[in-house]
Amino acid sequence: MKQCSRRHAVILPAFTALFFISACNTPTLSQNTNERKEHTILSKQVLINSQQSHTIDYTVDGSLLKRMTIDLSVDKHYGSLSLYANDKLLVNNIDIPRSGRQKLNVLVPFDETGNQKLRFAGRSNNITINEVTFEDVSGLSLPTFEDISQSLGFETEITYKYGGPAVADYDQDGDYDFALNNHNHVPTQIVTNNTDSLDIRYMFSSPRDLHGSSFGDYDRDGDLDLLVALGGGSGTNPTSYELFRNDDNEFVNVSNEAGINVPTRGRSPRWVDIDLDGDLDIALFNAQRPNYDGPIQVFYENVGGGKFENRSIKGLEDAYAERTLVTDINQDGKDDFLIFSPAAVWINKGNWEFEDASSIWLPEHIQGQESIINAANLDVNNDGLVDLYFARGKTHYQLSRKSIDFNPNNQKLDIRDDGETGSTLIEFEADGSIELNDMELVYRLYDGGWAIFLGENKDRKVVNAKGFQPRQRPEEMKTAERFLNISPDMAKGWPDKREQNGMYIGYLGNGKWKAEWVRKQNVFWTISFSLIGVKSVEHDWQPNYRNEKDVLLLNKGGYFVDASDDWNIPPGGDHWGVTHGDLNNDGYEDIFLYRYGFLKQRIADLVLINTGENRFEITTQHGAYHTDDPGHGDMGQAFDFDQDGRLDMLNGSEEEGRWHLYKNTTKNDNNYILVDVNYSPKDKVDPYSASVKVTTNKGRVYQKRIGSAGESFSQSLLNKVHFGLGKETGVKSALIEWRNGETLELTDLQVNMAHSAGTR
Repeated sequence: MKQCSRRHAVILPAFTALFFISACNTPTLSQNTNERKEHTILSKQVLINSQQSHTIDYTVDGSLLKRMTIDLSVDKHYGSLSLYANDKLLVNNIDIPRSGRQKLNVLVPFDETGNQKLRFAGRSNNITINEVTFEDVSGLSLPTFEDISQSLGFETEITYKYGGPAVADYDQDGDYDFALNNHNHVPTQIVTNNTDSLDIRYMFSSPRDLHGSSFGDYDRDGDLDLLVALGGGSGTNPTSYELFRNDDNEFVNVSNEAGINVPTRGRSPRWVDIDLDGDLDIALFNAQRPNYDGPIQVFYENVGGGKFENRSIKGLEDAYAERTLVTDINQDGKDDFLIFSPAAVWINKGNWEFEDASSIWLPEHIQGQESIINAANLDVNNDGLVDLYFARGKTHYQLSRKSIDFNPNNQKLDIRDDGETGSTLIEFEADGSIELNDMELVYRLYDGGWAIFLGENKDRKVVNAKGFQPRQRPEEMKTAERFLNISPDMAKGWPDKREQNGMYIGYLGNGKWKAEWVRKQNVFWTISFSLIGVKSVEHDWQPNYRNEKDVLLLNKGGYFVDASDDWNIPPGGDHWGVTHGDLNNDGYEDIFLYRYGFLKQRIADLVLINTGENRFEITTQHGAYHTDDPGHGDMGQAFDFDQDGRLDMLNGSEEEGRWHLYKNTTKNDNNYILVDVNYSPKDKVDPYSASVKVTTNKGRVYQKRIGSAGESFSQSLLNKVHFGLGKETGVKSALIEWRNGETLELTDLQVNMAHSAGTR
């Protein structure tokens, strides 16, 4: 494999650092200097921001797919940049993660050759573009998707999500079904796949404080049961998880008789055969409980007969983490836990003992790393070893601390702040009346008042804020409007004393206003709202820095190394989810990143396309998101929903969005193979943690372990294992090994079809 030199980050004084991403060419870019079409399209400094864009003429020739490298500077905090060609969006708000000078790169897919008007647009802060170059890219297939939700009757409510779906064939009819985790406004939903339609039903008759879920056959009767996590009222009312046995595709609550009874603040249920005796045990990862000295994490041994017994795992049971990824990190046949955040690796030593091996496996700067929202295990370089990807960002609670977005083009100011004791003040300008709307007050056991006080006289108003369950919503809110129009006369003056919980708005004259939201105690988890009609805004507090850098860890056979920069991982963003798979069937695993984006505006998620040469290329143009969806990128799973050999996407759009199912419509002549792994032939062990090793006729080897395609709070059982093969036309063998050591080898397999292994 060809090696090339790479430039690394150079640390310079603040605001002058120049960050480099590898400029090494790969075979997807023409290697011949005389033939390579790389040229500078902009070499003079231009300034762009929310109000000012920059347009240039450009003639597209050569490849329609270009790699844009842009050298730019941001005056403060962070920003984002978009690129349009003849007013069509080609790059959707690529993140500029920090102030100062830096280089970024992204793929630009043009529709046609010829003259184009390119427009560079910015958001958040002043961006100075220093240089832009384009380079032809060939031989790289961009994944594309189409939303098929409506055609399948898959229309869901607008609601909060909780860390993605759980995908599995729960009824064992040969296709994938899923559980949708909707937190506390809409009950968990079971979605049954009927091939040409999706049937949706609720697990509960009313909303509850619901978190992650997972399917697994704990009683070994051939169908999948369901484990659901319940919260604990912010730790004040801990409850147990609930286990639902699958009886002829009806889910029956058997928690008490099964022995699932330890009260927790439930987050992440996992089915794991911890003791490798063939049946599934339970690992429950939870939030901390205040004023509680007992174990945080809870474990149950499957003792047969539909019963579980609580087991202690020293060390691991006291480790702090709400989320986990199950995988066999050291490939000894036993499942280990990557827990986060903070990041730690716990290796299964057998006999219900685990060892914290973080200092051995994780680079020093990754040990204990925070802000990891999702993680995935995948083999990015096809060497047979388990690599790790960490999607990092800010959670709801972390975002709720002085987050601000202002768009002067539509004169809209969006704010999200916490509801803890304190006050937050802004000053802004508006020509005339303003509108306060979309207020959300996320309930936190506070039942006192919250009003809008206008002007010096503190004229009291109420809006119908979101964030309450019907039984929690104050009576006066129920008849109030969702918005409040405020004229300068209504809000004249500014009160000297602002001593009640609520929001104060005052007009000072000459188009100048003030607003302050006051919390005399902890009132809500989140206070968010929008102001319409704002021309400019000022504040003396530091805005929330909403960019974190993802991490790619390569497995070196006994330890991980941080390969994030070498592999061209995005240098920053607010990524709430990660899933993976070979999205274009070229033989290399790609990555799908879910981006939270702006507070009240959806932006495109990212696809990282694996070039097969130790590098990812980044694109925002794939179709697996909705520009008009008012939610945010959250989490999902990549899996072959319709079993046509192309990986589809089930994506959750957080808060104001819905669930969407996207069909993979990528057009190329790459081949694939599906290996449908069922129960082991002899002992009838379920497919969890089975490994599948595919060897092509030309000797290429691919290997995958059955589980989820990325995990946070939920766990999937993706046992119809998909392998992209590129131009390979035959498979010599597929070797399946179940976790109990049973093996089965399929030989001389035809490509572009599914092959079954094991018994149902």
